[in-house]
Amino acid sequence: MIQNSRLLARILIGSFVMLLASLAPGQESQFEGKRIESIEYSPGQILDAADLVSAQPLRQGEPLRAAEVAAAIDGLFATGNFEDIAVEARALNGGVAVRFITKPAWFVGGVNVQGAIATPPNRGELTSGAQFALGTPFHEQDVSRAVDSIRHLMESNGFLQPEIIPEIERDNSGQQVFITIRVKEGKRAKYTTPVIEGDTKLADSTIVRATGWRIPLIHWWRHVTDTRTRSGVEAIQRKYQSQDRLLSHVDLTKMQPQPDGRVQPHLKVEAGPVVKVKALEAKVSRRVLKRYVPIFEEHAVENDLLVQGRRNLQDYFQSQGYYDSDVTFRVIPPKDDVETIEYIVSKGQRFKLERVDLEGNHYFSAEIIRERMLIQPAGLGLWHGRYSEAFRRRDEENISDLYKSNGFRDVQVAITEHGNYHGKAGEVSAMVNIEEGRQWLVNGFDVEGIQLGDGKQLRALISSAPGQPFAEASLARDRDAILTWYYSNGFPDATLKATWQQGLEPRRVNVRYAIAEGRRQFVRDIMTSGLQTTRSSLVKSVMTLKTGDPLSPVEATRIQQRLYNLGVFARVDTAIQNPEGDTAHKYLLYNFEEANRYTLTAGIGAQVARFGQPSSQSLGSPGGSTGFSPEVSLNVTRLNFLGLGHSISLRGAFSTIDKTGSLSYFQPRFRNVDGRNLTYTLFYQDELDVRTFSSRREEASIQLSQKFSKSLTGLFRFNYRRVSVSNVIIPVLLIPQLVQPVRVGILSTNFVQDRRDDPANPHRGVYNTADIGLASSYFGSQRNFGRLLLRNATYYRLTKNLVLARQTQFGVIVPFAAPAGLSAQESVPLPERFFGGGADSLRAFPYNQAGPRDTGAPLQPNGPTSPATGFPLGGNALFFNNVELRFPLIGQDIQGVFFHDMGNVFHSVSDISLRFSQRNLQDFDYTVHAAGFGIRYRTPVGPVRADLAYSINPPAYDGFSGTPLELLRCNPNDPASLAQSFCQPSRQSISHFQFFFSIGQTF
Repeated sequence: MIQNSRLLARILIGSFVMLLASLAPGQESQFEGKRIESIEYSPGQILDAADLVSAQPLRQGEPLRAAEVAAAIDGLFATGNFEDIAVEARALNGGVAVRFITKPAWFVGGVNVQGAIATPPNRGELTSGAQFALGTPFHEQDVSRAVDSIRHLMESNGFLQPEIIPEIERDNSGQQVFITIRVKEGKRAKYTTPVIEGDTKLADSTIVRATGWRIPLIHWWRHVTDTRTRSGVEAIQRKYQSQDRLLSHVDLTKMQPQPDGRVQPHLKVEAGPVVKVKALEAKVSRRVLKRYVPIFEEHAVENDLLVQGRRNLQDYFQSQGYYDSDVTFRVIPPKDDVETIEYIVSKGQRFKLERVDLEGNHYFSAEIIRERMLIQPAGLGLWHGRYSEAFRRRDEENISDLYKSNGFRDVQVAITEHGNYHGKAGEVSAMVNIEEGRQWLVNGFDVEGIQLGDGKQLRALISSAPGQPFAEASLARDRDAILTWYYSNGFPDATLKATWQQGLEPRRVNVRYAIAEGRRQFVRDIMTSGLQTTRSSLVKSVMTLKTGDPLSPVEATRIQQRLYNLGVFARVDTAIQNPEGDTAHKYLLYNFEEANRYTLTAGIGAQVARFGQPSSQSLGSPGGSTGFSPEVSLNVTRLNFLGLGHSISLRGAFSTIDKTGSLSYFQPRFRNVDGRNLTYTLFYQDELDVRTFSSRREEASIQLSQKFSKSLTGLFRFNYRRVSVSNVIIPVLLIPQLVQPVRVGILSTNFVQDRRDDPANPHRGVYNTADIGLASSYFGSQRNFGRLLLRNATYYRLTKNLVLARQTQFGVIVPFAAPAGLSAQESVPLPERFFGGGADSLRAFPYNQAGPRDTGAPLQPNGPTSPATGFPLGGNALFFNNVELRFPLIGQDIQGVFFHDMGNVFHSVSDISLRFSQRNLQDFDYTVHAAGFGIRYRTPVGPVRADLAYSINPPAYDGFSGTPLELLRCNPNDPASLAQSFCQPSRQSISHFQFFFSIGQTF
């Protein structure tokens, strides 16, 4: 038997062959050339059958050759699946039996960190700190390295004596090793007074205060964390920078544990001189200097940074209209701990760029070229236009690149400036001169080397087809597209060489692509690990790759994304096992870390707006009054219910105007279809923000959502609810048929098309919704009506910084088969009617104050009329139109908006009118307009907005200024009671001015 490592095996086998050659003539090796009777593998054959045939050339029934034994050892080692190989030969039936004794290699199958860990560090950081890459070879020494790495991470976060216990589990079926690291963290240490060395120029107490390592006032030291340590060092650096010490250096040299269990930081500080940057002969704010002179960002005073600052300042002044500006600088050596840098600015005359013309463009329209240009004529927000030498050079390059990418290899672009536009001093124009030249075209193309690939699909990917514009950029795109196809179809080693040559005709080229496909790889099997609660069937349902498929890393990543989309995994790692091994069939690995199954969130907030519930003291403000409503909320979610990826959510909110609660069961990927989700919901709401009444809703619903495309989603739902009203104070609503509880069963569908570039703050695109519903006795409903609500919003970028946004909403409720004693309009329950007005619909009104109002209708047919109160009643039709002009106001984060809103809520669709004026105090079916100005402040959660609206033609109406008790004393059947002063109507109206404060764009 010969037992060896790979190199030793080849040496010994070579020596064995040489020994044979040295023997006397006629003597032969005992086994050389003998028939191979059997080939065995111990402890077993672990390669795929096809890979074994490729790696090991020995075959049963063929003569044994020493050279083939050496080739077999080479081939088996090249697979990467073995750490050691021994070859044994013995006589059998006049031939030879060959036995390969192997030691399999092991590969990382997953890493799991266990223990009660107080973040930081979190479990993911510890897993990453172990530095085990999924699918890579595993070595025993890697375990001690991982323990040291995790220990260092724990110590940097204040755990000075962590207990770290690694456990190894091996799985022979896939040669996988699973590493479990159990961590007992111990007690987290606190900081203590740091040791500060160097020329600090600041008191030690000031430096300590800057770190934030000690709680102010009470002076308790905080617990050590790596983030807090680094933040403290950075805070010291910022402290020096705030004093213009740009050359300061702050280094943390060590974190020294103390006998009392604390940690003492050691800091080395060099304050450096104060660096003063000044602008001479021109007023330049410190904010502008810090933005354009890079020494503030780089914390270094170097000549190349100062030169860059000079160029930046010159471009800045040119962009402000000083096209002839010139900037120089000088450095004054340090004196009295101050180093001064002076930028001398010669602004020259200020110009206004009135016009930018294009000349010579035939292939591309002016609009296509202008949208790629930085140079802009004067306009709203750019009072002097925008022009600089840097912008001119960049625009010339951008336009040239546009033409060259479309085959105009000889294009020439030059932008020239012309003064005294229309004879006016200080006004200039710019001319973009384009010499397109002749377009180069592809005459023909040839693809060589396709053997296993799909030639039809590959040729369809090529953009450099005959008759198409020719450009090197197109060759690069074709190369990327072809190699991506190969990479996605199991050819990781595919290469492509693209060449071209001049054709027989001028400006015609022939393109040639030479492909070397390399060896194709396939999925041997898919191995999963880390699943504890989640059922394996859920994971298998999203697996689009299976055994025998071409190994596509692109598809493997898509599967990983779909697994994340299930919402039940905190981490999903995927890798190819043994990626460097010379085998065609490989294991695809997925290792999971399940997310916490329970999440609890709570919130507290308040609303300040014109709203309020019906008052027991006065009915004198039917248009709403400014109120304050505190609110608390609580959400509890159970993820991955029964291991199926489903979730259960319990949500509740409580305030003085709204009390809601819901229980939802969410089933994603219904019937294993991506983008198809099913939701069951129980919902309760007690709402008081409509002053006319309070509404109660108890509802059960089922909704199926389907994502048809990236932009189009459909929602199909059935709602069965019980709606009722209370706190009714208007006599006309005290009719039993209007206030009694009503069951509504409604089948509806909603289509949403979203093509906005940014849903939180769109600049271009379209947003459409269509909500169609039918409430019918067939669905168990006590009221019958159809409902349609349409919305269309569009966003246009007029210039780079100017956006025109508009939105139109149209809604109609069509009742039918009204119950006896009720008109068609009255048959629609109050909570089901349209209410409008407020920050998100029509800013001419306070919240829910648009539309029809109580005008004192007869209590009985042909009977006396009750006093009017002026409270809103809702309507069966609505029309809103909003237009906004959005523009930058201050910097990049504050935006201004001019807006115009128009529309109303109407009695019915036949009552919709675009009339501007109100006919009388009983007329509410006309269009109300409002104009105003708003401010948007950009935040990570969306823009915070404040809007001030002026309602141009708000409605007036008859109201009631008494109390609810006095209203009831106004008996329509008693003329004497109606003669009381408090029974007389009082003229009221919606205020001309409305103010709104909220989060998010209006639409």
